[in-house]
Amino acid sequence: MNEKGVTIISQTDPRVVRTNERLRMALSHLLQQNSLKQISVQKLTQTAEITRGTFYLHYQDKVDFFEQTEQQVIDEWLVAAKTTLAPNGEPVSGFALGPALRFADDHHQILAVLLHPQFTQFRPRLIQRFEQELSHFGEQVDRLNDEPPLDVQVAFLATAFIGLVQHWLRDDRRYRPDYLANSFYQMITPETMPVAAWFAPVGLDLTVGVEKA
Repeated sequence: MNEKGVTIISQTDPRVVRTNERLRMALSHLLQQNSLKQISVQKLTQTAEITRGTFYLHYQDKVDFFEQTEQQVIDEWLVAAKTTLAPNGEPVSGFALGPALRFADDHHQILAVLLHPQFTQFRPRLIQRFEQELSHFGEQVDRLNDEPPLDVQVAFLATAFIGLVQHWLRDDRRYRPDYLANSFYQMITPETMPVAAWFAPVGLDLTVGVEKA
């Protein structure tokens, strides 16, 4: 049980995963015709076809659902893209662009929902998490000089990646995720921005076409 009095149930439990997916789909559907304030727990549970009791097993109220969903999606994205790099011979965590963009493709509906202006905290939280990961990576790798400064590299890379994904979602994911991942990698330059090496060209299938069929 957390500090809000809600029972904590493993997010890897298949039943929990199914419940979360239903609620996320319901949220996406409801936001097509309702504002965030108009969405109630009753509307969410009815649309998701789950009981209110099931909802309250996981969430205190709709605000708690929104907040937990934001954090879950961020955590899931980073886990899906996690890879191990060894730029200095020592293992450090990196961000595999292939799995990262395929995750965004598979979960485009909830990402588009959370990146909507009505969710005022998601984008700042997402960028902050990317900045933390990039900063941690930058502290572990050799940087030949401090130009550009670490914080400038981190801010640029985090906002560039999130901004590109957001544009792609708004453009109805016109490009294939592997093509977009490779395009992003080609635009960043680890030679002048060593921290950019955190974005690793791992798991890319470059045999696919540019645009989706």
